[in-house]
Amino acid sequence: MNLLIITTEKRKVELSKMKIPLAIFLLLISFLSFSQEDTKDSSVEEMNKKRQNPVEGLRSIYGQAVLIPDTGDGTFQSYSIQPVWPFRISEDIRLMTYTIIPIQHIPKLSESTGEATGLGNILFNGYFSPVKKRGNVVWGVGPAIQLPTRTESILGSNRVSMGPSALIYLTGEKISGGGVIQNYWSLGGSGANKVNLFNLQYFVYYNFNQGWFALSNASIVSNWLAERNQQWQVPLGGGAGKTFKMGKKFYCGTGQILYNTVKPDYLGNWEFILQLQVIFD
Repeated sequence: MNLLIITTEKRKVELSKMKIPLAIFLLLISFLSFSQEDTKDSSVEEMNKKRQNPVEGLRSIYGQAVLIPDTGDGTFQSYSIQPVWPFRISEDIRLMTYTIIPIQHIPKLSESTGEATGLGNILFNGYFSPVKKRGNVVWGVGPAIQLPTRTESILGSNRVSMGPSALIYLTGEKISGGGVIQNYWSLGGSGANKVNLFNLQYFVYYNFNQGWFALSNASIVSNWLAERNQQWQVPLGGGAGKTFKMGKKFYCGTGQILYNTVKPDYLGNWEFILQLQVIFD
């Protein structure tokens, strides 16, 4: 869940409880990296370019940690598992699925609110895309569906939300990039359970040798239901990453530092993102 749709329910949970979901998060990533069959033979440079294409058709799982210090009285924390799985619909069409399963900690944001830790709402994104690439531009369109799986009311809406989503990606030898745009609305609901959320994710890569690359990958978010001067979160920044091979499997690790140039009052200025991708083919 993005912090722009936080409710104001009172809840007090000790920050130390985040040790449990963090341990589960790390153990699950380790288990998944060893539980799948070996990847096909490919060079690090080839796999690096393939994994940057969001509709390439690779099977993988991401583990991601997002930290935003100085949010309320503490640090917002989100640890997510993100399976990416392709399905062949026909000879010409593939469905790429991206599912985000978050465990989150929200600190106390004001005198009238409390902390909360638990499972957030699961977000599913599906993109129908041509199997065969023509030219340097690839694309995909499909639904964005958010399921009300949160374990605490402060962690999201209790309604199913859905809307359209589309992506475009421009491939290149050294520089590549693209974006995802979506908006989803809750099916019914009122007050804090009503959702109207816009998301524009941009991603740009500059590739070096031996699987190294620079990147900027962030999401511009607007909660249309918030007060006008509290709607937008606009992060800018970037970091570095490396695709590498251990045994017969490929992995990719990245780290980024982002600055929120526009943000709601309760949100911290800086955002830190760590990500590990386990590639199965």
